[in-house]
Amino acid sequence: MLAEIGTLTVGLALATALYAAVAAFLSLRRRDLRWAESARNSVLATAGLLGLALLLLLVAFLTDHFEVRYVANHSNRTLPLYLKISALWAGQEGSLLLWSFLQALFAALTLAPFSTLSRFAKEREKDRGERVRVIFLTLITAFFTGVTLFLSNPFVRLELVPADGLGLNPLLRHPGMIFHPPTLYLGYVGLAVPFAYAMAALITGEVEGWTRAVRRWTLAAWLFLGLGLLLGARWAYDVLGWGGYWAWDPVENAGLMPWLTATALLHGATMQEERRGFRIWNFLLVSFSFVLVLFGTFTTRSGMIQSVHAFARSNLGPYFLTAIGLTLVGSLALVFHRRRLLEEKRPSEDLLSREGLFTLTLILFVVLTGSVLVGSVLPTLTEALTGRRFEATPDWFDRVTGPQFAVLTLLLALCPVAGRRKLEARRVVPALMGGAIGVGLAALSGFTRPLALLGFALTGMALGTALVEIVRDVLARSRREGESLLTALVVLVDRNRRKYGGYVVHLGVVLILVGVIGTRMYPLEQNISLVAGDLTQVGRYTIVFEELRQDPPASDRLSTRAIVSVYRDGAYWVTLQPRLDQYANSDQTVTTPALRAGLREDLYLVLTGWSVDGAAATFKVFVNPLASFLWLGGLIFLAGGALAFWPSSAGLRLTVPQARRRALWNTLGLLAGVAVLVAAGVAMWGPGHGATAQPSGRPLPGQPAPDFTLTLLDGSTFSLSGARGQVVVLNFWASWCPPCAAESADLQAVWSEYQEKGVMFVGVAYKDEEAAVRDFLTQHGQTYPVGLDPTGRIAGLYGITGVPETFIVDADGRVARFYIGPVTAEQLRVVLDGLLR
Repeated sequence: MLAEIGTLTVGLALATALYAAVAAFLSLRRRDLRWAESARNSVLATAGLLGLALLLLLVAFLTDHFEVRYVANHSNRTLPLYLKISALWAGQEGSLLLWSFLQALFAALTLAPFSTLSRFAKEREKDRGERVRVIFLTLITAFFTGVTLFLSNPFVRLELVPADGLGLNPLLRHPGMIFHPPTLYLGYVGLAVPFAYAMAALITGEVEGWTRAVRRWTLAAWLFLGLGLLLGARWAYDVLGWGGYWAWDPVENAGLMPWLTATALLHGATMQEERRGFRIWNFLLVSFSFVLVLFGTFTTRSGMIQSVHAFARSNLGPYFLTAIGLTLVGSLALVFHRRRLLEEKRPSEDLLSREGLFTLTLILFVVLTGSVLVGSVLPTLTEALTGRRFEATPDWFDRVTGPQFAVLTLLLALCPVAGRRKLEARRVVPALMGGAIGVGLAALSGFTRPLALLGFALTGMALGTALVEIVRDVLARSRREGESLLTALVVLVDRNRRKYGGYVVHLGVVLILVGVIGTRMYPLEQNISLVAGDLTQVGRYTIVFEELRQDPPASDRLSTRAIVSVYRDGAYWVTLQPRLDQYANSDQTVTTPALRAGLREDLYLVLTGWSVDGAAATFKVFVNPLASFLWLGGLIFLAGGALAFWPSSAGLRLTVPQARRRALWNTLGLLAGVAVLVAAGVAMWGPGHGATAQPSGRPLPGQPAPDFTLTLLDGSTFSLSGARGQVVVLNFWASWCPPCAAESADLQAVWSEYQEKGVMFVGVAYKDEEAAVRDFLTQHGQTYPVGLDPTGRIAGLYGITGVPETFIVDADGRVARFYIGPVTAEQLRVVLDGLLR
């Protein structure tokens, strides 16, 4: 019954959306405001019906209605509550329903300022644009709702109801992927609003004020797209196990392209609001942005473009291609029809003026978007036309887009200081100083390749410009008004959030570019194979494989993890635990890398396999320089965007209660923003990611063995420093340890053989009882010296993580070799013979 009600609800939503478009059209045609009010009510009803349908689907997940195919394919009884909620958008059907609901909700929100027909009758009669916007937004809603209902219905029933579902795709259980799709959808759907405003402006001929009206809509959509891209990149970094964060995959590019054109639109709208033209630019950019939204949906859902992120092949492709064609042709036809109205009435300014540099910026954004588009569709087109597939590899994208990003970074440094008529040389001095400082710091840090230094010079210039502009304004106001620097900063930001939020965004983008330079130009990747106890060198890191552990089976997976100690520049640094999760229900194996992040570089370790007996394992090791700047820059970027979006109090005349309420909301918003940024920072750099720290690590071969004094069972005392000149074998063991019993015969045999050659054997009983130790020695016939380490103090000096472990110390008191796990007589003889020779 739930499935039938859900389908009926979606069908009613489609009908009301179509009715809203017809009613809005009739209100224009007949100049009858009753039709306009009916259209408005229908928009609200559509949002309500689609919200109800989404709620019904959620109930189906929460109550395990496995008769619904979508629920059976993406959930099971043991799935946690938060994952059942995120399963709503885990597949194509549910994500399209969510998209339809958001589209209807945004259409309703555009009508929020209007309440009753009688109060706003005169204003409504004049505002033909609102009714045209309703037509466009409801037709878009109807398209997505129709696709959901007829081609991708999440309420389809199964003939045979399974006892349990298949569960959620393991790759989608990461927090980044839980929030990544809905944030992208919010960005995609948000761009439909400025598109509708632009088309309404073209139809009504009111082409001047629409950019100001949709600035916040555009900024919100741009912010959500940016957040979605950041979450997707972090998900790839944390989950996919290939050491990277951006592979120029077509689905990744599908989110990047509308973000690029929306960025250009925000800059073009700024110029139009300053009465500096850019009308044609903005209409084209808003059209391209929405067309790219449809293209992104086509890329993800048609199956025609191959991607690890795409849904399975479906029959949606032709419908989205048709929508793309109609949107592109229709919007361009409207622009052409209004070309005389959009002509610039003033002469163009110099290339190095503010207008000229902004024009160059928009051109670069469009060319960059076109380059990404070509690389995304080229493999599919070449295969369809020639039968041979040309792959646009990440290297191809880097070579094509790298120079364009470099010029954009230069413009990032020049545009904020460009004058109305020309760029003055004195305003460029801070940028040049920033570039010089950037190059100097990079060279001192070891980044000396010419292209890298060029990149750091450009990012330094952009950083210098943004910082100096903020400081200059703060100092000027402080001197003029006699305020403290902090007060001046707060007042300036509050009165012009758009300007200073933009500067903060620029700072975030610069830091992201620093991370891109480091990770793209200085990556280190190495495949290693190690037996337990072996070590190898990767850059300045020493990797020691300790053991393989298998966690107790969970509800639907079996986890195998490797314990790996990492030493940096010879000193113990961290213990990493990469793992492989095997999911029986989906027959999938998911790699979970271990990561230790640092400001200079990240160490990234992936477990790729192991031997049958678990004694050996293979790993991939990545060293990613400056990777943390990607995520730090992303957080600053989002903070700047939120600052620019937050309403300013400039020009408002508020009563005392209103001012207090506004201050309260500003404070709450600030606290919420800080909390989100702190939570994101903890998630990215806090504990977890398979990294733990011990009090100390093992001394590596060649390092001094820690000195200690041990009371032996016979009452005598052993001091490691007192045995200088002798080879010493230290064996950490326990009576309750089966592997210790297995190796005891080999240890006794080698002791008997080498004690006359000047080799000293000492057993250290780890956290054991004396009686149990004596019984063990008697039972196994061990005669070499043994002492108790009841508190684990000595074991702690040697970084012992389990027993048995054996250290061989040479005559100079340095560690010659250590073994994690049982040691054999043959292994001991080989090392001892070498030391004695």
